[in-house]
Amino acid sequence: MVKPSTHKGAEERSPPGPAQENAGSLEQERSRRDEQGGREKGLLQVVEFLLGKERYAVDLFDVKEVVEYTTITKLPNTASYMKGIIDLRGEITTIIDLKERLRIPTGTDADEENSRIIVLDEKITKAKTGIMVDDVLSVSTFDRNDIDSTSATDVEDDTAILGIIKKKVKDKDHEKNELIIWIDIKYLLRDIGEGMTTA
Repeated sequence: MVKPSTHKGAEERSPPGPAQENAGSLEQERSRRDEQGGREKGLLQVVEFLLGKERYAVDLFDVKEVVEYTTITKLPNTASYMKGIIDLRGEITTIIDLKERLRIPTGTDADEENSRIIVLDEKITKAKTGIMVDDVLSVSTFDRNDIDSTSATDVEDDTAILGIIKKKVKDKDHEKNELIIWIDIKYLLRDIGEGMTTA
């Protein structure tokens, strides 16, 4: 269970669980936050997740749901980051290995079965698509003043970093900033549409 955020002014919720139990959970969360004015100017809502030891985030409104790891069928003659396809409630969904896409080294102790799949909103992918990550941590809301947008530079024109989120957390008697890399998932997937599988 994810511990409540100690970030001042931030709201944090635990991510949804298995798809069969929580299909649509994030859609409900988006609707709830829309009603509360969560998309108003000055606020950013994200899904936080782990890749290796680092924290990353994508816009909540680019995410449909989070599901547990399931058997992935590899497709021939595809890029290394095209992990394969899964059957998600009767719909064929293409899975992207986000670590591979970002060229993040995979440790020898990596266990895919403990991974999570973030299913993306088809409005941004135009195909049923998910990204595989090491773990999903929470759904959080941040003030845009907590984001260092000067870090929004494309490394090798590939990683599409929108900014660095500074999340305040308690460390014993002190408060420190935990850094979260906010990425543009639409940019990252811009050139792989032809390789995606549609149902």
